[in-house]
Amino acid sequence: MCCLPSVNTMQRDGQSNVAITCDPLDRLNFIKRDFMPMNAMCDRAEMFEGRIYDRTKAVLEHFGLPFDGKADGASSPVARQ
Repeated sequence: MCCLPSVNTMQRDGQSNVAITCDPLDRLNFIKRDFMPMNAMCDRAEMFEGRIYDRTKAVLEHFGLPFDGKADGASSPVARQ
């Protein structure tokens, strides 16, 4: 979160933790920069396309971001640049 251009925090009544929000597009752009190196490492490790697809999907879902890859082995345009 510290690498994003803007992050908002709010104290929640009765909670010791704060709520954190940020622009989803900022989050997507930050993550998107790391997909090419991640895919290069996966290729060097000779991972099958299905495993790279699953890893990409898991990363995007973890951050609540859209995933538009095809399950037939084609990768998301975000993931395989």
